[in-house]
Amino acid sequence: MATYSLANERLRALEDIEREIGAILQNAGTVILELSKEKTNERLLDRQAAAFTASVQHVEAELSAQIRYLTQLPYGIANSNSGKK
Repeated sequence: MATYSLANERLRALEDIEREIGAILQNAGTVILELSKEKTNERLLDRQAAAFTASVQHVEAELSAQIRYLTQLPYGIANSNSGKK
C-alpha cells in the first residue's frame, strides 16, 4: 500500500510541476504583451521577470528531483508497470 501512496505523491508532484509550467507560459505571455506596448511599465516587467526566473528555477529543481528519484529505482521496478494499462 505504501508503494501506491508514494506513486500518488510522485504524480501529484508532477501535476504541480505541470501547473507551474503553465504559469510560466502565462507569465511569459504577460511580458510579451507588455513589451509590445509603446510605453512599457518597467515595474511590471521587473516583477514578471523575477517571477519567471523563480518559477523556472523551481521547476528545474523539482524535475531534477524527480529524475534523481527515477535513476535510483532498480531497473525492474522502474519498468514493471510500463506495459500495463
